[in-house]
Amino acid sequence: MGRNQQRPAESLWRDRLANYRQSNLTVAEFCRQEGVSDPSFYQWRKRLEPGRARSKQIRKSSPPDAGQPPFLPVRIPSSAVAEIEFPNGVRIRVPATNAEALRVSILAGNEVCREAR
Repeated sequence: MGRNQQRPAESLWRDRLANYRQSNLTVAEFCRQEGVSDPSFYQWRKRLEPGRARSKQIRKSSPPDAGQPPFLPVRIPSSAVAEIEFPNGVRIRVPATNAEALRVSILAGNEVCREAR
């Protein structure tokens, strides 16, 4: 019984996918027009067009062009700031990623606090 019910659905979805390929609609627009859900569309397309998913995997894993390096350098600027506030109200702000600046700032702030006493 399950087999007989699947055949018409499979045939229907093959026709539906062919219609989608000929339309200039997005998947969401097409599904809305057909009265089906987006997940159903993707599930049937994956089931009936298995080569489609495979070609994407091949494309993603293909090596970069010979002239292009495999990785490009990326620099993420850090805006993290450490703020040190001493008992006398002195505040020192330094980049949180610079350990030497933090050390020097703490020592200098400590000296300022001692002198204020």
